[in-house]
Amino acid sequence: MNQKGQTLIEALVALGAAVVVVSAITVAVITAVSNSDFAEYQNLATGYAQQGIQIVQQKSQLDWAHTATYSGTGIWCLPQGTTDFYSHITDPNCSDNSVNIQDKFFRQVELISSAKCNNNIQAEVTVAWTDGKCSADPALSNYYCHNVTLDTCIADINRTQ
Repeated sequence: MNQKGQTLIEALVALGAAVVVVSAITVAVITAVSNSDFAEYQNLATGYAQQGIQIVQQKSQLDWAHTATYSGTGIWCLPQGTTDFYSHITDPNCSDNSVNIQDKFFRQVELISSAKCNNNIQAEVTVAWTDGKCSADPALSNYYCHNVTLDTCIADINRTQ
């Protein structure tokens, strides 16, 4: 009789240990998948930001006068598939907290005169995205809680010294 009770306790302890091990493995797998997703999104965002920098550089080389008019006038949207900037005000599809690349990211450009760039224009491209670690409410400022920002200096390549 005593042996049967002892066997039941041993079985419950073994089952409890198995649950703990399986739970630990599950948490490790979920964390690994989450980190993998984050790394993938960060790599994609970096690529979209690099693409944005290239677009700004090409625009400045083709039409410096027009590109320079954006400097100091605010933050501009640069949706996927376009080579022109759009105002948050005139384009409702590119308002704050609005995706404009692959239904996951939004990209914006800011051009400012900068001492860092020898008083030429500094182009800053930011690509942001959201995931389960961010706020669930798109109206909140931390909805897009991840971002990649790249900047470069651009100048009028046709300017005579």
